[in-house]
Amino acid sequence: MMVDNTKHIFKNGNSYALRISKQDRLDLGIDEDTNLVKTISPDHKTISFTVINSNDENQAVDDFAKKFMADHKKAFDILKDM
Repeated sequence: MMVDNTKHIFKNGNSYALRISKQDRLDLGIDEDTNLVKTISPDHKTISFTVINSNDENQAVDDFAKKFMADHKKAFDILKDM
C-alpha cells in the first residue's frame, strides 16, 4: 500500500524525528516496541525503514552487510584485483 503524502521533520530534544500517523502505524502493525532497520539510499535522497520480525532477527545484519558492500564497492573492486 503506497500512500503519497508529505512528512516534515521536527526537533525532539537533541534529535530530529518523523511522525508516523496512527493509521500508518496500524497498517504496518507496529508499536513502540517494534524494531526497524533504517536504510539510506546511495544518493542520500531516500530513507526507508524495514520492520524486523522476530523470525527475521538476522535481517539487520544482512541489511548492514548489503549497504556496506554497496557503499564500498570501489574499494572491493580494487582489492579483488590485487
